[in-house]
Amino acid sequence: MLIQDPPACASKLAQVEVVYEVLPGWKESIQNITQFDQLPLNARKYVQRIEELVGVPIVWIGTGKERNAVIQRVNIP
Repeated sequence: MLIQDPPACASKLAQVEVVYEVLPGWKESIQNITQFDQLPLNARKYVQRIEELVGVPIVWIGTGKERNAVIQRVNIP
């Protein structure tokens, strides 16, 4: 059974089994990328998988340490 919130009780928390996925990574730098379709394929798949899991579109994607190092997605399919 999947839970949405962590149990408040320590004994129940001890019974929780973590579920995780391993996704392929990418080696290309994403610095200076300003458009979603310029991201490496596996980076785009990563974002899309997170969207599937959380059920909401991801609009902002950080691509570096600078404040303006972001991709803003406007037309999300």
